[in-house]
Amino acid sequence: MRAFALTCEALASLDRIQAKVQCAAAYLSSRPSTEIATAARFLAGSPLPPGASAPRIGRATIISLVAARAGMKPEVLRRSAVRKGDLGEAVESALKKLDPEAMQERPLSVSEVAETLSRMGNAGPTQRSHHMESLFERADSLEAKYVTKLLIGSLRTGMQSGRVEETISLAYRCEPEAVRRAHMLLGDIGLVAYRAAIGRIGDIELRSFRPVRSMLAYKVESVDAVLDQMTPPFQAEHVYDGVRAQLHISNERWRLYTRGLEECTHLFPEIADVTKHVTGDWILDGSVVAYYSDRALPFSSLQQRLGRSQVPLTLLLDVPVVYFVFDVLRAEGQDLIDAPLRERRCYLEDLPEEAPIRRLPSTIVKDRPGIEALYDQSVQAGGIGAIFKDLDSPYRPGIRGRGWLQLKVPVATLHVVVTAARYGRGKRAGLLSDLTLAVRGPGGFVDVAKAYSGLTDTEIREITEQLKASTVRRRVATHTVEPRIVLEVAFGGVQVSQRYSGGFALRYPRIVRMCPEANPEDVDSVERLVAILESQSDRPLGS
Repeated sequence: MRAFALTCEALASLDRIQAKVQCAAAYLSSRPSTEIATAARFLAGSPLPPGASAPRIGRATIISLVAARAGMKPEVLRRSAVRKGDLGEAVESALKKLDPEAMQERPLSVSEVAETLSRMGNAGPTQRSHHMESLFERADSLEAKYVTKLLIGSLRTGMQSGRVEETISLAYRCEPEAVRRAHMLLGDIGLVAYRAAIGRIGDIELRSFRPVRSMLAYKVESVDAVLDQMTPPFQAEHVYDGVRAQLHISNERWRLYTRGLEECTHLFPEIADVTKHVTGDWILDGSVVAYYSDRALPFSSLQQRLGRSQVPLTLLLDVPVVYFVFDVLRAEGQDLIDAPLRERRCYLEDLPEEAPIRRLPSTIVKDRPGIEALYDQSVQAGGIGAIFKDLDSPYRPGIRGRGWLQLKVPVATLHVVVTAARYGRGKRAGLLSDLTLAVRGPGGFVDVAKAYSGLTDTEIREITEQLKASTVRRRVATHTVEPRIVLEVAFGGVQVSQRYSGGFALRYPRIVRMCPEANPEDVDSVERLVAILESQSDRPLGS
């Protein structure tokens, strides 16, 4: 683990991309075969393989455990993390005086760290804390810094997955394209590194019940943008607000996987009937959509099913779902990802139109009227936009390319007021950049969102000074402020949520601009959110 930590320190200090890749390749090629997969995942900032249960250890638990080991109050460590803008650096500072003691233990390996984290996913709170404590007892301060950074998803070495692909290519002298393809098919950078190390990078095929990353669409803002970037004719499809999922079927077995490669079969048990209508070996791409009476329901309906270990019968009846198929990666045992879309769609036409699986409505469009007509049909059916696909495009797992263009329904912006702010991390350390946003409710302002993006660095510095001046209460990294600052925000929709005091939450909020000319009285109300939510479903709330 210390070799990994020292490598990360070097990577963070290097500016040139090629230098980073060379440094990472030197580390990776020095690892024993038993550590290669884990080391590659760690370099990419992933403590565990895709689909593994998350360790479920938060910042508060880390602060409590490290403070106890360092003999300090948690509040002191918390303030240090705020000041540095990085919990990992704060942990390193707190544990430095214990380094001689830690170094007396036998060296901590990356494999041991990964194994401990994997055990934590299904453990109870007490066991998780015990496992975490055992890691901090054996780690020196630098190792503890990077264990922490891996856990909170903040490695900050500049080694995105694409850079790790380059690292694997250099470390094991493989063709870059072979590494990229292997990563597309395996979906796990660790397995890619191991296969490259043993010389088996070129014989990877799709396999049922081993999910791959989803191909993604490039988002555009207008019909003109679609026509500028794609030449008709092309395939056009509805876009419903559901859960992107990959359906694997083989020998009367079926499994469903999310875009994050996690299995979600148990959330949608009614899809099991698919095995009555589809036989053979298939891998399908599509979306699970809450669907009733030939109309898609808003995502807030589907959200009631998510995050559960078991879905009750009442919810299965209240929120019926359909799996809408829009692509096929494997059909009757034949791999199709390299085939153009015009060939893959022929296999979809042979799929039976039986609940709970349906082909996603689509058509071939040749001009602007065709684009606009399909877009309107999608919206009228409860969709959130349309997607346009190049008929010659292959399926590229994990790639957001221009072969697919997505045009989403625009949502009107809202005027909101800032009620609280939290210090950011990294380059935003010391700046109040994480904002809690509110609208007018019956008894005052009620929170409905948190937003972190949209303002320039200059605007963030400006708003930080304003927020500090209007602070009424401070608790470590969070300032509760007088509701004075008005912002305009864009968002992807509204959903019912108990996370915020307003009872609603904005989906994907993004700050559009500061509104110094507006007063808090100008802020939108909860009634506006109710109207937007009802317009999403065309049904009154509660009906």
